[in-house]
Formats: sequence, C-alpha cells, structure tokens
Amino acid sequence: MTGDTLFHGVRFDPRDHSSRLFGREDLEAVLADDPVFCWIDLQGPNIEVLNELLRLREIDLKLVSHFDAPEILPRIVERPDCLAFYLYEIEDPERHLDTAQGLSGISFARMIMVLGEDFVITYHRRPLDAVDEVKQTCAESFRQVGKTPGFVAFLFLERCLYDYAHLNLANDNALDRLHQRARALDFEGLPDQIGVVGANILTIKKLASSVHIVLMLLATKWNPFVSAEARASFGQMEQSAAAVRAAVDSSRNLLDSIVNGLQAAEARRTTEIARVLTIMSGILLPLSLIAGIYGMNFRHMPELAFEGAYFVVLGVMGVIGIGLYLVFRRLGWTRSGVPAAGDHAPRKNGAPRK
Repeated sequence: MTGDTLFHGVRFDPRDHSSRLFGREDLEAVLADDPVFCWIDLQGPNIEVLNELLRLREIDLKLVSHFDAPEILPRIVERPDCLAFYLYEIEDPERHLDTAQGLSGISFARMIMVLGEDFVITYHRRPLDAVDEVKQTCAESFRQVGKTPGFVAFLFLERCLYDYAHLNLANDNALDRLHQRARALDFEGLPDQIGVVGANILTIKKLASSVHIVLMLLATKWNPFVSAEARASFGQMEQSAAAVRAAVDSSRNLLDSIVNGLQAAEARRTTEIARVLTIMSGILLPLSLIAGIYGMNFRHMPELAFEGAYFVVLGVMGVIGIGLYLVFRRLGWTRSGVPAAGDHAPRKNGAPRK
C-alpha cells in the first residue's frame, strides 16, 4: 500500500457492541477474528490499493475498471463473497445551500463500496464530508442499531439522500427568486442562472436515481451481507429515495414553467417590436411616396412653378402622417400589448378581480 494512501480501519465487535480503530498492520488479524467485522476506508489517488486489499480476500472485482467512466451509474456487482456498487457523495454541500450568495454547479465525487459478510470497504480519491461524518458517528450508531456490516452502508446511503434532498430544496429557493425576477421582467443574467439551476437539477436527478437503484437491490434481493431487519430499513429508505426523485421532478417542472414564461415574454417583446415597426412603416410609406414623386427629374412639373408649393406639400405630408396616426390609434394599434410589471387590467363597474 503506497505512502500517499490514507488507511482508516474500525473494528466492530457484536458481542459487546464495542468498536475501536486499527491500523494497516492489524488488518489480517481483524479479518481473521470470526465474530468481529470491520469497516476499512481508503483514500488515495491510485485505485490499485483497493485491488491489493481485495486480493487479501481473494476477490477480483471488475467494478474498479469503470471508476473513471463519466456516466453516473451504480455499477452494481453481485458475487458470492461480496456486493459492490458506486455511491456519489456531494463535495462541500454547505457551499451550495445558501443560493442567495450566488449559484454554482454541484460537484460530487465517486466512491466504491464493497460489502462483505464481515467487512465493508470504501474507496475514494479525495476527502469527503460524508466519510468524515460516518467516521464520527459509526461507533454510536453501532451501539444502538448495528448488527452487520450493512449498517455502515446504511449510514452512507442516508447521508446521500440527506444531501440530495437539501440541495434540491436549495435549488427550489433559487428557482423561486428566478421566478420572481422573470415576473418582474428583470432578465439581466437570468438565462445563465437558469442554466446553472437546470444543470444542478439534472445532476441531483441522476444521483438520486443511482442511489434508488442500490436501495431497491438492498431492500428486495436476499444476500448474506444484509440482515432481514436491515432489508426492512433499506425498504423504508427506498421510499425516501422515491420521494426525493419526485421532489426533483417537481423542481424540473417549475424550471420548465419559468423557461416557458421567458420564451413567451421574448415572443411578446418581438411582437411588440414588429408592431411598432409596422406602424412606423404605415405612416412613412405614403410620405416616402410623395417625396419620391416630387424628387423625379421631369422638366415639366406644374407644381414647381407655384411659389408656395414646398410648404403646401409639407403640410399635406404632415396631415397624412397625423391622420394615419390617429386612425391607427383609434383602431388600438398604438397601445402596447405588454403591460409593465405591476400593471393590472382595468376593472369594469368596480367588479373584483378573479
């Protein structure tokens, strides 16, 4: 095992519900102690340290070959001697909760969890808040409910769902502010922020789906690594995962409504511009026609001999322009079709708004 790899081992004894830390040098003795099971956490840049540890248990895990794949998938491997899958933990989740300070894309880290009959192994490349929390709480959790190595998996899955649910709520708060800005027609920087929130919603959706698949396996399929009591707990957690996915879908629907509102507002704005240009063209075209006629270079144009012809033509053009404007105004073409923020349609006969 290389020197840049951090090894953290916890030994759990079901006989007296005690736990204690152990080092790499005590690993073989702990694994050989029959009533005892352990959790081993590995952190380092080289995944080969996980393969080295698995070879001690004569396990050849193909799962590790996909560790750098970009897809978010649980990559579940079921073997007679272990059950392995990927988990995705949020990096620095507190940074994403206060969206009032600005929006940023959610970053996460992949970790491998290998669940055996008397051991749990986790591997990740960078420090993770979830791992630190489980290290602090696993001893107390074991004293209260721990019976098999599955309780360590329960703690990690619980933390995943907790982070996903809270981050989705943070996205909802951001969506609420974006919705208010869209209604106020404050579009500055709005598309970029909507893009960040949309990417975060999609990320949480994929992460929650991956955890849900793992929970369905742990809750419904029998294996020697999870007790019947633990399967019932995973079944309850599966319902929580389904609720998180439903909440994410609801957030996606809200985002779609904001995007549709922006598209409708942009369409109304384009229509308003076209309306103004059409009115201006309707007024200027007859005036341009008159100017074009008297701009022709014919030798005999009787009006040119009249001393006040210039002012008469200008007057006629002014009357035509004002007349056309009044006609368009009477027809209602000059009224804006996009009310300003906070404006309301007038009520008839004092009738209340519905």
